[in-house]
Amino acid sequence: MPTIPDDHQPHHDTPPGTGTPPDPAAVTLADLRDRYGSDWEILIHLDSSIVSAEHRSADGRAVRYLVAHSVAELAGKLETAGTVEP
Repeated sequence: MPTIPDDHQPHHDTPPGTGTPPDPAAVTLADLRDRYGSDWEILIHLDSSIVSAEHRSADGRAVRYLVAHSVAELAGKLETAGTVEP
């Protein structure tokens, strides 16, 4: 009798062809600053337990903010921010 896969299995949360998702604990603030620091100012707000990134346009007229609850969550948002128009 065939079984129905549990939707909460890790392999169901991973898009086909991408392999195993990275371990969220492996992403550090230093990693984010190394990868995105030339375009984004990345901060950890200790008083509110959030992590944010700020990007200003070259002329200073546009500002984009990304806010997350963890460094790993912010990493995901930064990865897609480069592919989405402001």
